[in-house]
Amino acid sequence: MSERPECDLVMKGGIASGIVYPRAIARLAAHYRLRSVGGASAGAIAAAAAAAAEYGRDRGGFERLEVLPDLLAQTDDGTERGATRLFRLFRPQPKTARLYHLLVAGLMPEQPRWSLAIVRWSCAAVRHFPLAAFASALVAAVVVAPLAARIDPAAGGVLAWLASAAALVLGLLVFALGLAACIVGHALRAIPANGYGLCSGLGDDADTLTPWLHATLQSLAGLPPDRPLCFGDLWRGHDPARDYVAASARLHADERAIDLRLMTTALSHGRPYSFPLESEAFCFDADEMRALFPASIVDALVAHSPERIDHGELAGRYRLPAMEDLPVIVPVRMSLAFPLLLSAVPLWRTRMGPDPSRRGRWIGAAERVWFSDGGICSNFPIHYFDALVPSRPTFGINLVDAEYLPAQAQDPDDFVWMPDHNGSGATTRTVPVERGGLRGFLGAIVMTMQDWTDSMQLAIPGYRDRVVAVRLRASEGGLNLRMAPALIHRIATRGARAGELLLAHYARPEPPPGSVTGWRNHRWVRYRVAMRVLGEALEALREAEALTADGDAALQPMHADPPSYDFASERQRDAALRAYRELLALADRYAAMREELGYPPFDHGPHDGPRPRPELRIRPPL
Repeated sequence: MSERPECDLVMKGGIASGIVYPRAIARLAAHYRLRSVGGASAGAIAAAAAAAAEYGRDRGGFERLEVLPDLLAQTDDGTERGATRLFRLFRPQPKTARLYHLLVAGLMPEQPRWSLAIVRWSCAAVRHFPLAAFASALVAAVVVAPLAARIDPAAGGVLAWLASAAALVLGLLVFALGLAACIVGHALRAIPANGYGLCSGLGDDADTLTPWLHATLQSLAGLPPDRPLCFGDLWRGHDPARDYVAASARLHADERAIDLRLMTTALSHGRPYSFPLESEAFCFDADEMRALFPASIVDALVAHSPERIDHGELAGRYRLPAMEDLPVIVPVRMSLAFPLLLSAVPLWRTRMGPDPSRRGRWIGAAERVWFSDGGICSNFPIHYFDALVPSRPTFGINLVDAEYLPAQAQDPDDFVWMPDHNGSGATTRTVPVERGGLRGFLGAIVMTMQDWTDSMQLAIPGYRDRVVAVRLRASEGGLNLRMAPALIHRIATRGARAGELLLAHYARPEPPPGSVTGWRNHRWVRYRVAMRVLGEALEALREAEALTADGDAALQPMHADPPSYDFASERQRDAALRAYRELLALADRYAAMREELGYPPFDHGPHDGPRPRPELRIRPPL
């Protein structure tokens, strides 16, 4: 491997906002070797592309990644007004085509007024649902005709005009409600039948989303199309000494040449999953996969499956391959399944439950588990690759609204920002909810449900100083699939500036003038934070021991006869008890230092410590 310094990178989701990432990654890769990369949704695409490019570094991987925005900005007719490749990646299935065209009718290259968007959607509804429009018009005519017949035009006057206007408004309202009811009814049938999405990501054209993603990852990695890039390839890299990795899916992350992690959401379980999984408990239906993935991917899944189940409710399905044999494109597609736009991905597993026919027995029932966008649970998994005291920087690229730009904002400099001192970024960003009326209020509710954990994590010292924020206007990124080529180029340029800003703070011996942030300061802040929470944990352990030392739940005597989870040997039992007593002794010494100082060694001193105060908690792995 190269002698370059190493870094980790985590990227936020945002559908078309992912245009930011290719050049940001390429800038970082010019100085660093990407050791670990992760993300959710569009951030998962970027993470997989970064991992593939690192794997294919010596084969021009990052050079190909650098020009990716140019390829996505290419139009079908070579003009600024043509459909870009980015837009053409999303192709609906025949049964959802009318709904998809209705959705994109209001998406214009530049943000329109809402009134104009409504007019465009209304025209599209009539154009794509002509029978429903005709039927709704008939119903409206039937409702309005008796009222119109009572209006005497010869009478004239204000009342006649008001009556005519009321009849017209009523007719339009009945027409609109009837047409909307027909469209909603069609959506309630067509979208679930298409895996709860307008687009499956697969189509006859190689430029549809999933085949294009697969081809792009293969090109970045320098692999042929029929040999999918798998997690094991990334773990081994090109180092023959790592060939043993293929024998173990439990390889520790620190031993992997490239560690890729992707966030997805299991809606059926109401929780996130992070790939690669810790256990391969899921199965897949080959026919369902063929509706979502290219044939070479499904063939690889079948070929590396440890078993085709031939009994029970899961008969005919295959167990998911071991993680080192899992094609990277599979969890990427699972992570970017934006609700309703892209079909969810189904896997299967056995659900254990009581057998009503036999008391005290359990039965395993097959259940389909729907996986959707990773951003539903964590759109910016900045906790990925986090260490108590880091040995290399873990950068984050955040995507934020462009609410507080200067009056004459200069692109890209005014659109890219990161903290330049320890207090920067500690305050919570305020979203002007009232500016958008009811729409802004409802949007803020959704954003809060989606992002509150990530937002709180970003404010912690030792997190916020390693994250660069890229500002995007309402007409940029997100669901704006019809962005003009010039706008795509501008957003990509902001990504390049984001990478350069991270390098300016972290890759040089000294931070930029006027800034104190950088790798040396970052590591010191993390050390201060880590020591503080460890000290608090020692104090809590000491207090708990003092409160329970003489009771039935006293821990030291319990080592001799544990109520559960017994030790493997007497040797382990003795070592565990000695370790516990050493920790208690350390806690006593720490308490003595605190009493001598009058405050904890790492906090509450004359100059205080990093704020806000984080907490050390036991939580499930994410």
